[in-house]
Amino acid sequence: MLVDDEPNIRWTMAELLKREGFDTVAATDFDSALTAIETHAVDAAVVDIVLPRKSGIELLKHISGRQPYIPVIMITGEPNISQIPEIVRAGAYDFISKPVTKDTLLRAVNRAVEKKELTEDRLRLELENKRHTEQMEALVEKRTRELAEAHSFLNTVLDSSTEYAIIAIDRQGRVTLFNRGAELILGYRSADMLGTQARVLVRDERFNADDRPFLACAHESEVKGLCRMEIELARADGGRFASAVAVTPIRRSDAELLGYLCIIRDLTSERQNEESLRQLREQLAHNEKIAALGRMAAQVAHEVRNPLAGLSLYSLHLKGKVEGKIGAAEMSLIDKIIKGIKHLSETVEMVINFSRPITLQLRKSDLNQIVTEALQLLEPQLSSKKVSVSMDLTGNGSAEQQEAVVMIDEASMRSSLLNLLLNSIQAMRDGGDLRVSTYCSPDSIGIEISDTGVGMTEDQLKNVFEPFYTTKSQGLGLGMYYVQKVIQLHGGSIELESRVGEGTCAKIKLPPEVREPNEVRQQDSGSR
Repeated sequence: MLVDDEPNIRWTMAELLKREGFDTVAATDFDSALTAIETHAVDAAVVDIVLPRKSGIELLKHISGRQPYIPVIMITGEPNISQIPEIVRAGAYDFISKPVTKDTLLRAVNRAVEKKELTEDRLRLELENKRHTEQMEALVEKRTRELAEAHSFLNTVLDSSTEYAIIAIDRQGRVTLFNRGAELILGYRSADMLGTQARVLVRDERFNADDRPFLACAHESEVKGLCRMEIELARADGGRFASAVAVTPIRRSDAELLGYLCIIRDLTSERQNEESLRQLREQLAHNEKIAALGRMAAQVAHEVRNPLAGLSLYSLHLKGKVEGKIGAAEMSLIDKIIKGIKHLSETVEMVINFSRPITLQLRKSDLNQIVTEALQLLEPQLSSKKVSVSMDLTGNGSAEQQEAVVMIDEASMRSSLLNLLLNSIQAMRDGGDLRVSTYCSPDSIGIEISDTGVGMTEDQLKNVFEPFYTTKSQGLGLGMYYVQKVIQLHGGSIELESRVGEGTCAKIKLPPEVREPNEVRQQDSGSR
C-alpha cells in the first residue's frame, strides 16, 4: 500500500514496484488508507509522514495498534530528529527519504515483505504448536477416562513419563499415585508420598497451610471436566518452582467418582526461555531503533557539513580581507562567528562518527597504565574542581601483585575511561572524592570508578546509555553510548550504581583475554 498525497510520487513508486512484480494499492490520506487496508491483503505499507488532515505518524499508530504484523516504511521529506523517538515508539519498520530512489524503495519494500512472511511463518508455527498441545491434552483426558478399566496398564504408561509429574489423589486429597516423573521433578519417593495430603507439595503464598488447592481445582473439574491452574510447588530439597497443573476427575464406568488425576508440568525452563526471548526482542527493537537513529543522524550531518565548510572558508577569507581595516569590536565579532562555525563542524563530525562502525585494534596492554595516563590528562580539571583522587590499582608497581594485562584497543578504551572520569568530575560541582580501582580474577579484569557527586535518578540511570540522551546543557549525549559500545565490543559489560546526592559508581568487567586478537568490528550501528 502506497500512501502519499502527491500523485506523481504515488504513480512513480507504484510503477517501480509493479515492474518488480508487486501488486500495489494507493491511498492519498488517512481515511483512504484505512479503506485500502480493510479491502486488500496488505503485506507492507509505504507512508509519507506529511498527509492532509491526519499525519502519517497517526496512520502508523493506527496500523501498529490494529494490524501490528504489517511493517510500515515511513517517507520523510526534511528529517526532523525530534520526531524520530515518536515514530520508533509507534512501530515504524524503516525510513526512506525524499527524493525516493528506485534502489532505496525496492530494498526497503523487499525487507518489509520478508519480515511479514517471517511473521506469518511464526504465527503458523505457534498455531500448530497450540493445536499439538490441545491434542496432547485431549489424549490425557482420554487416558483418564480409561483409568478405571485399565489401571494396571496405565500405571506402567504413567511411570514411563518422566517429563510430567502425574499424581492421583482421592476425594479427601490424599495421594494414591505418584509416578516416576513426579519423583524426578519433586524429589520425593513414591512410597513416602502415598497416603499423605497433596497440599504438602504446595508453597504458594496465595494458600495457607489449611488450604487444599488441589481439591479446590479438583471440585471445579467435576463441573467442567478439566481444571487448570499455575501454582508454586516445593521440592524435597526445599527449592520452589512454578508449575502448570491440569486436574481431571477419575470415574468408574458407572460414573462413580474415584478421585482426581493431577498432571504437573515444571515451568522453570519455559519461563527462562520466555525471558530470554523477551530480552532478545528488546535487544532487536533497541538495535533497530539505533540503526534508524544512525541513518537519520548521518543524513542530517552530511547535509549540513558541506555548507558549514563553505561558511568556514568565507569567514576566514573575510577576516583576512578586513584585518587591520576595522575596529577591534568588529574583529571580535568575526572571531566569534569563526568559533561558532568550528563548534558546529565538530558537532557534525560527532554525529557522523555515531553512524560509523567502530574498529578495534587489539593488543596486550597494561590497564593500570591506561588508567594512570587518563588521570594525568585530566589533572587540570581535577585541580580546578578541587577533586581529590585515590587509586587502588592491581599490580601498580608491586612485583607481588597480579598484573592487569588484557587484550584491548588502547585508544578506544582510553577514550571511554576519559568519558567516565570527566562525567564524575563534572558531577562533583563543589569538589569531592574520586576513587579509581582495578582488580583481577580468574574470569574477569575489572575497573571501578566512583565519585561523591550529585548522583542520578532512576530515570536517568535507565536512559543513560541511550544515544542523544543527556542531562547537560551542552553535548549531544553520545558519550555513554560510545562507552557501552566499546566495552561490549571487548566482550565486557558496564553497570552503573547511583543515588541522588550520594554519587555514582561505574563498574566495568572485561574478559581476561580475547580469542581473536586481529580486528573486531562493531555490527554497523548506523545502517544495515
